[in-house]
Amino acid sequence: MTKDNMKLWDAVSVTDPDTTRKVNQRGGFTAICAQAQLKEATKLWGPYGDTWGLAELQWEYIKTGDTIFEVALTAMFYYPDGSFTMSNDMAYKVGNEIRKKLITDLRSKCLSTLGFNSDVFEGRFDDNRYVAQVRNTINVKGVVERATNAIAEATTKDKLDSIKSYYATLDLPKPQVTQLNKLWDARLAELAEVV
Repeated sequence: MTKDNMKLWDAVSVTDPDTTRKVNQRGGFTAICAQAQLKEATKLWGPYGDTWGLAELQWEYIKTGDTIFEVALTAMFYYPDGSFTMSNDMAYKVGNEIRKKLITDLRSKCLSTLGFNSDVFEGRFDDNRYVAQVRNTINVKGVVERATNAIAEATTKDKLDSIKSYYATLDLPKPQVTQLNKLWDARLAELAEVV
């Protein structure tokens, strides 16, 4: 049996535009919400620190004389399919929560190494058409998920008709409409059996 080497990458490479922001420093770039990354990894692997996270943290304070000017962090990143070591450094500023920032930044670099948010790192977020396409795909997915849940929870034919009327007015792709119609038919049959 062949292993699908791109399975994880493909599952986590597309970024929800609502979890990014434009930063106008250093020539401009797209920043990814670190909390959104944590959430995605938690969906895949469970709570942070359980089957995935950073371990064996090693801090290094780079000095000139007695003055610290940079802090470096090296750690092992582990996840269900393996582990690897990564390093990062940052200029030191008193009261700047540098250790917390280094952990967050290092974790993000480790996740990106596995493919998380690769569309941002590949520069695809510089293309407004790509971002619009991703936003539309995510919106369709959300509508289908909400409609699916509503159909499953409907307890009357009137409620089912109301749900179908709503999603029929939306500009959903045909495969998603077909999927919802099948769920609708199945739920209608279930309700008929109860009566």
